[in-house]
Amino acid sequence: MMKDFQLDGDMIISKTLSRTDVDHHGRLFLPKNQVLSVLKKMRNVTKESLRKGIELEVVDIIENDSYSVILKSRNTTNDFVLASGWSIMKHSLDLQEGDDIKLFWDYLNYKFIILNFEYNLIP
Repeated sequence: MMKDFQLDGDMIISKTLSRTDVDHHGRLFLPKNQVLSVLKKMRNVTKESLRKGIELEVVDIIENDSYSVILKSRNTTNDFVLASGWSIMKHSLDLQEGDDIKLFWDYLNYKFIILNFEYNLIP
């Protein structure tokens, strides 16, 4: 059933978790170029709203769980992070250093979907 599930690769944020992503600081550093690609499909996002943080839903369609996370830009480095909510999500998914996380921005439903299953990219 899921084998024909195809996604737009520009809407995927993918990262191998580092020690700092899973330590006690409670934030996930995201690849800037991938976030910038996804931001093009987000509504009403400004530099100001990113500095304050944007609350987004992240859905685990396999476990039927939903998480509320804050996407922020950090002024000093212009890095993007998932802040509040990341720790709960990380523990719930039992993510460790070296694990991969893939988040698909479903811009029609305005939420991220965790891609922890096989899928194909739209060519």
